[in-house]
Amino acid sequence: MDKIKTFLAYLEEENIKRCVLLTRENINYFLESYPPTNALLTFNREEEKVVLHLSKLEYRGFQDWDREVEVAPMEDIKDVVRGCDGVEETFPLKYIKYLAQGYKVVSRKLLEMRSVKTEREIEFIKRASRISRKGMEYGIECLNKEGITEMELAGEIEYMMKKMGSIKPAFDSIVISDRKTALPHGMPSQDVVKNIVLIDIGAVYRGYCSDITRTVILKENSRYREIYQLVSEVKGIVEDHLREGVPVRELDKLAREAMGEYRRYFIHSLGHGVGVSVHEEPSISSKAEEDKTLKRNMVITVEPGIYLEDFGVRIEDLYLIKKNGFMRL
Repeated sequence: MDKIKTFLAYLEEENIKRCVLLTRENINYFLESYPPTNALLTFNREEEKVVLHLSKLEYRGFQDWDREVEVAPMEDIKDVVRGCDGVEETFPLKYIKYLAQGYKVVSRKLLEMRSVKTEREIEFIKRASRISRKGMEYGIECLNKEGITEMELAGEIEYMMKKMGSIKPAFDSIVISDRKTALPHGMPSQDVVKNIVLIDIGAVYRGYCSDITRTVILKENSRYREIYQLVSEVKGIVEDHLREGVPVRELDKLAREAMGEYRRYFIHSLGHGVGVSVHEEPSISSKAEEDKTLKRNMVITVEPGIYLEDFGVRIEDLYLIKKNGFMRL
């Protein structure tokens, strides 16, 4: 796999002999398959060998695994990490004493690699996005059920996505209504859905995530409609600038300027990368590095939102960046 070759070349540049990965997202990134819960992935640069280490119980189900990655049973984690000189920044403190002196952290390189997707990854994300879009469509249909609660609606959506092939929700589904829509990351409750509802959901297919948000006005209100229209317009303005080479800070700035007097009610970043994690590089934010630009085959969200005292509106879609534009996924 090109990913493995690229990472082994990086280890050589950094003079890292043996690197170990423990986070599920990074292991999934290299395997392109959702790994077992207790798994480690090691890269032996000198032998150009990559090994997936599993507990004895899980190893039995992987002995016939036909991949270029070897599979080995694991007695104890400390025996696998002993002598490694490359780790993630989240490496557990209790095992640090087993690492080689002068070990290096490789997380920045992994985030950089993950930010630009391969064709295979793009197909997985497209599939996850189709699932979440169908889930959203079904959820909006469910709003016709009299007396449906936020938690019931979230459950209906997640069940539909699961039936369509989602391993799990990409994050805790945000299904909130009425005044709670003023909370960007509120949680569903037993309250009956009324007036205005914000639905933010994501699916996971083969370990790759999607992310979509819709705000639905259930009871016509001129303020709801005014803010919804503004958020929709801002999103359209940003879309007109999505293409390879655009500085991500400029996109965030553009969105805030387009909001005019409401910019102070936009209280989070404009978007983020999506892949094996629902939030990854690049961060479409005013705090991003000045030289950070959109690259071809990045997958990002654009999610402008305005959150007033008594309600909020957010609209979000997923985009594949191309040389001269984008594809909405």
